Amino acid sequence: MFWGALITCLFVSILFFFFSYLIWKKREFSFIAGYNEESFKGDKDKLAKAVGLYSLIIGLLTLLLPFGLEFIGTIVGAIFTIIIIVGTIGLIIYINKI
Repeated sequence: MFWGALITCLFVSILFFFFSYLIWKKREFSFIAGYNEESFKGDKDKLAKAVGLYSLIIGLLTLLLPFGLEFIGTIVGAIFTIIIIVGTIGLIIYINKI
């Protein structure tokens, strides 16, 4: 069970790291869901940094998830879910402010 979860989380975290790089450093805004070039009036640099950093943190947490589940227990899954939900809501609020 551990190795299957580790391989799956490793694959997902690599995808998050890759998308983080594309959004944050390469300014590929097409990977941001709902982004429209014409209607966005905020700072594109702040948007790229916020979404890229969020993707990087989620990738890191996803990479650590199977280890937490194996050594600490299933409470780590609930904490992971809460962090994802609160982080997503915070990111949406921040994006709407910029």
